[in-house]
Amino acid sequence: MPKFTIEHSSSHSAKEAFEKIKTFLDQDVDIRRFDSKMKSQFHDSSMSGTVRGSQFNADLLVQEIATGSKIQIIVDLPMLLTPFKGKVQETLQKKLSKYLA
Repeated sequence: MPKFTIEHSSSHSAKEAFEKIKTFLDQDVDIRRFDSKMKSQFHDSSMSGTVRGSQFNADLLVQEIATGSKIQIIVDLPMLLTPFKGKVQETLQKKLSKYLA
């Protein structure tokens, strides 16, 4: 399975960014279009989480930095969906910018 990493910096605190990302991953309709069977599991203490579905898997980590927070999402796509990597990456980056503006 090919993996790719999406990184995003935010001026929000790590805790605030983590809460916004949890809402985004649990409720966003566009993300659900990629995989309707997607399930999220979050760990508040470490500000991390996993997203598992029938089409892809992803690991999430939010870290505190001096200017706010850094979000890292590592997406694991099956070989069959490799042609859609660009679309998945673009959608996630766009949504992170929207929710963490």
